[in-house]
Amino acid sequence: MENIVVAVDDSESALPALTFGQMFAAQLGVGMSAISVVLTQEEIASQRTKLQGRLTTHRFETVAIDVVAHDSAKGYLGELASREDTGLCMMAHARRPVPEMLIGSVTAGVVRRAQRPVYLCGPRYDSRAHQRIEVLAVCVDGSKLSEHILPYASALVKRLGARLQLLQVIEASGSRKPTTLGQTDVMESAYLNALARRVESEQALAVDWEVLHGDPADAIVSYLAGSHNTMLAMTTHGRSGLSQVVAGSVSHEVLHETTCPVAVLRP
Repeated sequence: MENIVVAVDDSESALPALTFGQMFAAQLGVGMSAISVVLTQEEIASQRTKLQGRLTTHRFETVAIDVVAHDSAKGYLGELASREDTGLCMMAHARRPVPEMLIGSVTAGVVRRAQRPVYLCGPRYDSRAHQRIEVLAVCVDGSKLSEHILPYASALVKRLGARLQLLQVIEASGSRKPTTLGQTDVMESAYLNALARRVESEQALAVDWEVLHGDPADAIVSYLAGSHNTMLAMTTHGRSGLSQVVAGSVSHEVLHETTCPVAVLRP
């Protein structure tokens, strides 16, 4: 990434993403700008004036603003997020109970279209607790899909000088065969331990890991509660329609509840 671009709109809720974008860009040592997408050329001037006034009011007056006309904000921002030289940051207007609205319809559409991770701030994002990125926690579940984000995460921790941590949640199941505590620990940790060693070998990185238990979203949010200077990274199926309810529910729920920024990738 050679620059960080923060997508903004007319709402005040877009402003925290600018705070995150400034921090992220400063730690990476790259530039940061803001972008807004409108439908017609006629709207560009008024939108720029409106945003410049808002950014000045909130002490973002040094942030450069680009306003572009495009018939699809999702399409334009999705293409922007897919560029290797650009990191796209967005505020997720996480609402309930409809899963699509957990990260906002535009944000969800961008994630579905992007070929690279999109960096999101949920409604509980706390810039005071996360003033830089010292730990990048990556959620995996044993599937190749979840591991797609690892190359991006590995490259990012090297740029940031951060620590890479792998997280896996083991859901409680009444169907498990009885085992001793030691056997259970070994069985549960085998996948993460092997994956950590593989990433260490392939990426020349020190990697640690943690096995969590319970409902996936609840366990991840609980683990991150009270964390500082952390970013979470995870994949999402990111489908639209009814399948979104199940396929994307964990990433949406985590984004809704956690206070740290979240890098989301739809492989």
